[in-house]
Amino acid sequence: MSLSIGQLSIGDGDTERALRETFGELGVPAGEDWQVSVSPSSAAGAWEVALQGPPRLKSEHIDWEIVHRADATRYRKLFHKAEREPRFLKRALRKLLWESIQFRENPIWSLDPILAEAFEKAVWNQLRHEEMKPVQVRFGVWHEGPDGMKFVCKVEYASASDRPWTWWSSLVRTPDDLHYELQKALVNRRKRRAAQALAAKSAAARLARRARIAAAEATAAAKAVPTITPLPRPAEQRASA
Repeated sequence: MSLSIGQLSIGDGDTERALRETFGELGVPAGEDWQVSVSPSSAAGAWEVALQGPPRLKSEHIDWEIVHRADATRYRKLFHKAEREPRFLKRALRKLLWESIQFRENPIWSLDPILAEAFEKAVWNQLRHEEMKPVQVRFGVWHEGPDGMKFVCKVEYASASDRPWTWWSSLVRTPDDLHYELQKALVNRRKRRAAQALAAKSAAARLARRARIAAAEATAAAKAVPTITPLPRPAEQRASA
């Protein structure tokens, strides 16, 4: 689903177009309705970003002003100076909207912010379509020689699950490499889950069939038992004569 855009007026046509593209790329989780508005604020030229949508955990979004109401939850945040940039705003909104995909440690940001964003996008583009809530994503950097670097990614459930899943990538060089590896891992995961669901369904069907057979046998056995009429006692025979 798409992110509905309300007011978008910051006085710069190019930036407004970039923000519209950003909101279009973000989308929202299935079954959720969100609306976003961006307007200038009197606070030293800041952007005031306001959203309306389903509730989120305040503990995960302490930098947002959150007001829960009966019809929807309201969110508000001011973006100052260096934060007034579509890429920065996209990352902040992605964290709020896609709360189920939690990016944790990522030392790539200190090395190359553009590359770090590309790695996170590669993972997010895959996980956003999965029924895995919530999951945490972590990155690591592996130095290989004086100029070479490789990267590793870990994805795991953020809380206890009846079907736990943890995945480590190999050492990769590019976001495309990571995208390909995670895609294969998720396809294999879906296949395993489908096989497990089919096995569980077959096992349940076998148990139900055995129960029906046992019930039918018990009913047949009960009908096969002859009814025995007790003979009258001697006293009863004399009285009847």
